[in-house]
Amino acid sequence: MDTFERDLVNKLLDKYESSKLSKGGTKVSRNITLTPKDKVLSSYNSIDAHKYITNNDYVIKNLTKKGFIDSKYDNETFISLTLNIDNIESLYKYIGRENPKVELERIKLILASYNFSNFIAEFINYVYKYIESNYDYPHTYFNDAKQLDLILKGFRELETLTDNCKKREFSVKSFGDSKVFESIEGKIIKIIKDFNDNEYESDSDLLAAYYIIENPTYALVKNKLVFKIDDYLIDLNKFKYEFSLSDEMIKVLEFQSTNITKVVTVENLTTFYSFNDSDAVIVYLGGFHNHTKQLLLKKIYTSYPHAAYYHFGDIDVGGISIFQNLITKTSIPFQPYKMGIKELEESKVLKKLTNNDIKNLTKMLNNPKFELFKEIIEYMLKHNVKLEQESLE
Repeated sequence: MDTFERDLVNKLLDKYESSKLSKGGTKVSRNITLTPKDKVLSSYNSIDAHKYITNNDYVIKNLTKKGFIDSKYDNETFISLTLNIDNIESLYKYIGRENPKVELERIKLILASYNFSNFIAEFINYVYKYIESNYDYPHTYFNDAKQLDLILKGFRELETLTDNCKKREFSVKSFGDSKVFESIEGKIIKIIKDFNDNEYESDSDLLAAYYIIENPTYALVKNKLVFKIDDYLIDLNKFKYEFSLSDEMIKVLEFQSTNITKVVTVENLTTFYSFNDSDAVIVYLGGFHNHTKQLLLKKIYTSYPHAAYYHFGDIDVGGISIFQNLITKTSIPFQPYKMGIKELEESKVLKKLTNNDIKNLTKMLNNPKFELFKEIIEYMLKHNVKLEQESLE
C-alpha cells in the first residue's frame, strides 16, 4: 500500500468517525465524499499533476473495485469519490486501523467489571450515558480503555486503605510498579473533584483524605493536653504555641491529662491560630481530615469519652460536608460550634451563594444525614448567604 492510498483511506475514516454516520446516524445522513478540493486529492490540481494522475486513478479504481468507495469520473477526468458505508468494517481491516466502536465495547466491559457503592458508581453511570449519547467516551477522564481499567483499579485499592501510604508504596502494592499511580493521579483527582461533593484546599489534601501521602503528615493541637512520648512529658498548658504531632508520635503518645472536658476542631488554619478557649483542647482540622488527624481525635475520644466535642467551620456547603464527614469517619458525637442562624444574622460580611452552592444545598436539604443543619440550610437558601469562619473572629 503506497502513501497516497493510506492517506486517502485514513482521511475517509477520519471524516466517517467525526460524522453522524459513525454515531448512530442513518444512511440518510450526509455522505462521506472527497473531491480534488480536499488536500489528500489536491495532487490532481497541482502544476505537476501528470506525475500523480496515473497512480491516483489506479488506487481509486482499485478501492472502487473492492467495494470500499464509489468513484465518479467525467470521461477520464476524476470528479469525486464517496465512502461505501456498507463495507466500512472491511475498510478498517484493510487499512489495519481499529474501529472506535471496538474501543467503546472494551470500555463498557471494563465498566461492568467493577462494582462501587460510592460516588465512583455515579462516575461509571455517567460514562455509560455519555457513550450512549455521544457514541464516544469522555476523554477528559481517561485516555483509553486500558487507562480506565487502571483508574478504577486504583479507586478499588484506595477503598482498602486504613492507614497512610506513600504514593510509590501504594503504586507498587496496587499495580506492581512504582510509577503507575503517578501516571493516573491527575485523572483520579479530577474524578474525585467532579463526582464527590467534598471540597479540598489542595490536591495533596484531597489525596491525604484517601490516605495517600507524599511525606509524613502532621496534626496541629494546642491547649490543655498533657502526654508522654517515650519517656518525655509534654505539657501543652506551658506552651504559648501550637504543637505538631506526626503519625508515629500519635501512635505512641500516652495522655496524662485528667481535666479534659471540651475539645474543639477548627476547619481553617488562620482561625486555628487566632482562636482560643482556655477550657478546650483545640485541634486544626484543615478541611476534610486525613488519617493523622482522625487518629489523634479517636485517641483523644477514647481517653476522654465524656468530654464535649465541637466542630467550628464555615457555614457553607463545604463546612457542613466537613462536619458530617468528621462524624462519619471518627464516630465521635461532634456538635457544631458557631455554625448557626445566629451567626448568619449577626454577620456583616456574608457572601452570596453560587449556582453550585444552591444546587448542593438543595440536595443536602432532602438528605437525612444533614438533618442537624436543615434549618440553617433553609435560611441560607432563602436569604442567599453563606459565611466563612474567619469572619467570626
